[in-house]
Amino acid sequence: MKTQIANCLKMSLKALSFALFLPLNGAVAEEAAWPMFLLNPQHDAQPASTLAPPLELLWEFDAGDLLYASPAVASGKVFIGSLSGAFYAVDQETGEPVWSFETADEITSSAAVDNGKVYFGGKDGTLYCLDAATGELIWEYKTQGKIVNSPALVDGVVYFGSNDMSIYAISAEDGGFIWSTPLAEKPTSSRGIYASPTIGHGLVYVTRKAFKVYALDIRDGHIVWEFRTRSANYASPVLSGNTLYIGGYDRNLYALDAKSGKTKWQATVDEWIYASPIPFQDGVLVSAKDGVLTSFDSATGKLRWSQDLRAPISSTPAVTRSGIAFVANEYGELTAIDVKNGQPVWQETLPDDGFHSSPAIVGDRLYIGTMNGYLMAWEQRQIP
Repeated sequence: MKTQIANCLKMSLKALSFALFLPLNGAVAEEAAWPMFLLNPQHDAQPASTLAPPLELLWEFDAGDLLYASPAVASGKVFIGSLSGAFYAVDQETGEPVWSFETADEITSSAAVDNGKVYFGGKDGTLYCLDAATGELIWEYKTQGKIVNSPALVDGVVYFGSNDMSIYAISAEDGGFIWSTPLAEKPTSSRGIYASPTIGHGLVYVTRKAFKVYALDIRDGHIVWEFRTRSANYASPVLSGNTLYIGGYDRNLYALDAKSGKTKWQATVDEWIYASPIPFQDGVLVSAKDGVLTSFDSATGKLRWSQDLRAPISSTPAVTRSGIAFVANEYGELTAIDVKNGQPVWQETLPDDGFHSSPAIVGDRLYIGTMNGYLMAWEQRQIP
């Protein structure tokens, strides 16, 4: 695998890596963690990092099975689960395994890390809390359905959904029940909760697969408002200021008032939206299953630019302070896009591999899982 990647480096878009992308100094600078799916409870995937291309492979860890989950990074470790049911902690500097924990079914849930504990869900219907240093089980909470989404963690409470069609609030300390809210009368094969809860304004925003977006009161889980889409919802909502962005299989991007649920505007793309939309400055990035990355004006929903990356995108991009979006697609292409104009400035391709996992960026490194089961760390290449 490393030989293949070394060969790929020769094919990178070196000519597009301009001098304006200045290197960082130090291995993990500016911020120390990416502690949950899409960075924070708002899911805006905008790290403080100024990471910019070119990148080079620092290390890779073979997890042995597909990595659909996205990495969490904290306390010098990278955490990720695989479809084999194994959950791993890997050394952030070297890629060497620190510990592993076996569950009874597949893991697609991305982890959340806080206060020396790591939390994730499994398709065995269990939310796990492990000691982040040792991998020892601290507590577990069992539901009546598969947990395929990623937990969000705020103020000592873990929020997550189960395919028993309920949203749960659980004590992060001991797994004690706080509240749950059913989003359907009974589970059916056409329904599920695939998106991670998003939190802000005293509300927990959730989507269910079957056409609905909800805002729940964070104190007791009662429904404050709901909004109906026209098709399935897989992408996690993203909160930016007073706007909640929703992308769906109805090919629409919705901008909703976060407090009332009323539509501010909506825009349509040509194919399904599986990944979450990402706001950046005065724009919103949307990646679709036809491989097209599109930027809309965040105030009006008007088209700013679009870029065809020619392969399905299931991974949510991350956007750095230097204005670079790192986008990974299902054909194994990792591309850096200038968010001002949509132009690619760098790209690497992994032969016979692909990405479903979303990138996590910490300092001058990018971490991501592949569909062939490799957890990778890419580092900003120092330019003499």
